Amino acid sequence: MLLVRSDAEGLAAAVETLMSGGIAVIPTDTVYGLAALPSCAAAVERLYTVKQRDAKKPIALLACNGEGAAKFLGERAAALGARYWPGALTVVAQGEGVRVPNHEWTRSLIRACGGALRVTSANMSGQRPATDAEAALSEIGLSADLVVDDGMSPGGTASTVVKVADDGVLTILREGPVKFLTLASGSPRRAKILRDCGVDFTIVKSDAAEVTFHDDPERTVSENALAKGAAVKGTKVLSADTIVWFNNRIYGKPKDLEEARRFLKELCGNTHTVFTGVAYDGEVKVCRSEVTFKTLTDRQIEEYVELVKPTDRAGAYDIDEYGDLIVEHYSGSYENIMGLPIEPLVEWGIVSGAKGT
Repeated sequence: MLLVRSDAEGLAAAVETLMSGGIAVIPTDTVYGLAALPSCAAAVERLYTVKQRDAKKPIALLACNGEGAAKFLGERAAALGARYWPGALTVVAQGEGVRVPNHEWTRSLIRACGGALRVTSANMSGQRPATDAEAALSEIGLSADLVVDDGMSPGGTASTVVKVADDGVLTILREGPVKFLTLASGSPRRAKILRDCGVDFTIVKSDAAEVTFHDDPERTVSENALAKGAAVKGTKVLSADTIVWFNNRIYGKPKDLEEARRFLKELCGNTHTVFTGVAYDGEVKVCRSEVTFKTLTDRQIEEYVELVKPTDRAGAYDIDEYGDLIVEHYSGSYENIMGLPIEPLVEWGIVSGAKGT
């Protein structure tokens, strides 16, 4: 085993070791890693053996830049990574996990080795990651061909690992330094608004029970939004609750299509108010919009219900899905009517500027 510094001489030695099929302990911006050339199957196998890693668990790649990462991830996932790279985010897509480290010496090493290295943390499986060369040596360094000493790792914590599904939905596989917004809602309309605003977020459906204060729509949406957020663990949690208010009555989600038809009959030809409460890390804001329905025949209502099947929408309608069939006009935030107003997101710094109409 050869011990070198993270200088030009050490870089040359590390390149020679890896390109000849060896394995090396290298520094990164997060923790020390155990690296091998991806094209050398025997070297990659040694990573598993030395670390005693489960053969079913893949080993991520470190790339020297975003262009190199995109070769493995595809455009959508690479675009997500590019917003955080170089940095402590590992993006998983298309069966690969890839990261671009914020460590100039390490990126130079990766570049000299062809643009990518297989790298796993330099510790025995199940143990704490090594944050300096001494700890790495103690754990597994004596089984490596070379150890690079760069002092204490600046990050000290393994990267955040996020999986990007084919539809763009993000799932956190390992918590780490990079924190994402959590949307505590299964609403596809709220998710669409956040995506359209360019927000990166994960989805955790809240199981909070909803309450109704029949004479107080603002209190209803406020308390429900807060409860939904509180039911989801973590920070940067965004939650919301939306109701329709007409004739001193709250219209929530209809329990079935028959009730949806009744809601629409009562609302058609009239103006109602949409209230949405939005909560973020314990703070809540309420927005309202006014919506006027067209005068609809029973057949038009039936056609809309069959087309949209709006049992998961407050008031039994969706302004963004065939809304032109039933909505005459509206005032206020369009996104509020959809279920997530933009204005509070701007105030909280979740989005950089108003995107709505």
